[in-house]
Amino acid sequence: MGFSDELSAIYRSLSSSSAAIDEKISRLQRAKSEIDQEQNISLQEIRKILEPELGSLWTGNRARSFDESRDEAHQIMQEIVDEDYDDYKQKIDFKIGLLKAERESLNFLGGLANEASQLLDKGEEAFDELGSRIDDLKRRIF
Repeated sequence: MGFSDELSAIYRSLSSSSAAIDEKISRLQRAKSEIDQEQNISLQEIRKILEPELGSLWTGNRARSFDESRDEAHQIMQEIVDEDYDDYKQKIDFKIGLLKAERESLNFLGGLANEASQLLDKGEEAFDELGSRIDDLKRRIF
């Protein structure tokens, strides 16, 4: 396999990896958006758990038990909406950050591949350096 073929394989690998990372980032951003929407809907709906107000007309053990259960359900839902959704979004943001760093690494490797391509264009006097660059790129990518 010649240097040109090896560089082509490197460019294909970088392009494929970059496209896969972009797709993952896009899916994570969509998931975060859906979580935001669900959180907003839940915030609106959670208020309805405490409705209607029972007032002084509904008394006794059953009323107290129902009211306690309703308050507990409201508290649990409030924790989910306030904490769990935010935790999910933070985890997604962290993963997006990792993927963006990985994409930047691929961009750096793409720059190295471009330098190697320029050496290939120079011809025979640069073949030793080109071989060294391609070997370095293959170690980092494959």
